[in-house]
Amino acid sequence: MANLSAFSYLAKIFFDLDAKDLFFTSMKSFFKDVLKRMAVLLVSAALFAILSLLVFSFLAGSFLSPPDERIKKDSFLVLDLTMNLTDRPADFTLEDLTRQALSKEEMIPGYHLREVVDALAKASAEKSIKGIFMTGGFAPSGYGCGYETVLEFNRALASFKQSGKKIIGYLHSPRQLDYLVYSNCDELIMDPAGTMLLPGLASEQLFLGDAFKKYGVGIQVVRTGRYKGAVEPFTNNQFSEENRAQVQNLLHARWEHYLRSVATARSMRWEDLNETLSEKFLWKPEEAVKEGLVDRIDDFGGVIDRLIKLGAAEKEENTFVQVDFGNYLEGLRTNPLDKNGDSRKIAVVYVEGAIVDGSVDNGQNVGGDKIARRIRKIRKNPETYEALVLRINSPGGSVSGSEAILFELIRAREAGLPIVVSMGPVAASGGYWIATASDKILAGPQTITGSIGVFGILPNVESLGSGYGLSWDRVKTNPSSDILSIARPKTEEEISTIQEYVNQTYERFLSLVGDSRNLPPGEVENLAEGRVWTGQEAYDLGLVDDLGGLSKAIDMASDLAGLGTSFDIEEFPKIKTPTEALASLLEVRQEGISLGGSTVPKTLLKQLSDVQPILRSLNDPLGMYGILPWYRARLGFSPWKMKL
Repeated sequence: MANLSAFSYLAKIFFDLDAKDLFFTSMKSFFKDVLKRMAVLLVSAALFAILSLLVFSFLAGSFLSPPDERIKKDSFLVLDLTMNLTDRPADFTLEDLTRQALSKEEMIPGYHLREVVDALAKASAEKSIKGIFMTGGFAPSGYGCGYETVLEFNRALASFKQSGKKIIGYLHSPRQLDYLVYSNCDELIMDPAGTMLLPGLASEQLFLGDAFKKYGVGIQVVRTGRYKGAVEPFTNNQFSEENRAQVQNLLHARWEHYLRSVATARSMRWEDLNETLSEKFLWKPEEAVKEGLVDRIDDFGGVIDRLIKLGAAEKEENTFVQVDFGNYLEGLRTNPLDKNGDSRKIAVVYVEGAIVDGSVDNGQNVGGDKIARRIRKIRKNPETYEALVLRINSPGGSVSGSEAILFELIRAREAGLPIVVSMGPVAASGGYWIATASDKILAGPQTITGSIGVFGILPNVESLGSGYGLSWDRVKTNPSSDILSIARPKTEEEISTIQEYVNQTYERFLSLVGDSRNLPPGEVENLAEGRVWTGQEAYDLGLVDDLGGLSKAIDMASDLAGLGTSFDIEEFPKIKTPTEALASLLEVRQEGISLGGSTVPKTLLKQLSDVQPILRSLNDPLGMYGILPWYRARLGFSPWKMKL
């Protein structure tokens, strides 16, 4: 209970909580969570019994038929950008369905990149579909709506336009990431009451260094590399010069890419666009039209009339003939484009989120053991899976979690399985670590990669506790038996030992990179030190083999396996069925984060929301990490307060 008490006092100091009641608060919260889940389970079971019949009938009557039999002539495909666009398939959660049914709360749909790209390709050839009507704005969650993912989405829209079909966009209050996609529209219409926020890019980070010192929370750090800034939120009160320089470099590179992309789509000079956007950050509709950012202003009724004119009228409902993108996707899931009935398959394994130890895979964190088991399954079935594509969207994380994935990839490669890595929005640190065990590495031009470095973070609350009359006593068999305790700082000898381990881990990282990229040790070290690169820079430096997205990686894997075009694709993780989602609700566990052998109460984590994503990924049993936490800020594209 000593560690719990220490963090209780930390919570009291920071957030004016009653320390003596925090334990009871935590237990109350735990049992409340158990009861909540039991209630949700009961309600879900009842709803599932009722809804399953309705859903099955609906599926049988609608989705089991080919998509083109459900689409009226001259329909517009209505694409609402209010979604979380992820790399990995989104899970079906019955708990979310229950919440929606009980509260009438609209749940943000989650789509994954490949199914969206496939749907747009299908729609471009669909005779009944006249064009796309696009509205809404992205709602990113976890590692969804990453910049490179959105760029692949953009390329799919560009391919759709090449079919000769129009894309009509209707803006109300778009953010920068939304506008990047809307710039592809043939007609871009803005609501007369709308605004457009285009302020440029910034990356903001919360620093706790001075606060921890003030209240007696000790943070000891071991690390390698001048640019390995992952520990800075816990030790500093601002960016180090090295970290500031690399973040600034990434911001400028990304902003120029953004400007060039928008300017090309809108037939403008990117230099002129940059000058225009430097003058103001908030645009009224009339100003946006004047500067060529949108084509015209109209209310929603006027847009409906325009779509009726371009397509056809749905007279009974006084609107245009249309098909919802979500419904269209459901139809394609029943009749997927890439299912040829071929026994030979390419496995696509998604690594999305911070890499941790264990078996979690929720889009925020991904367990090394979980991914390793999936790769092992693929390796053990060579008659079925003839190539593997590893799609990485991860800032890294636990060294031991990354190693678990790496070892299984090495075994698969030794068994003769061709492996291609496709880097998504970010594949840095531990994400690059696992990429070294592949035959080929592809990145997007704006992928964030590199960050070749290792660190350890060792917190202690001895000073905090002593200030409130707390003391610790211990009995042990060896001098360092309590090395995982956060009730004391580490000794110089212990720090020296841990630093030696970190150095060895770093040397292993350099060796993996050198062997994978065929680079001499000195050159690898020059590219390392925790330095972060764009995908284009990584390609120029030899850290990746080619530039391209997931589709190109699948084609490359097919070529390596000699499959041609005769293969099917199987994705991991698979989308959960309602039955599987229901079963997952039976799992009741206490919320808490393992940190150096101790558990941080949920109450404290809720308050420390800005650093919670980092804390949740700190579960390595040896306390060693290769992670890029400030990527969570999305380099200025998040519509909400920047997160770490």
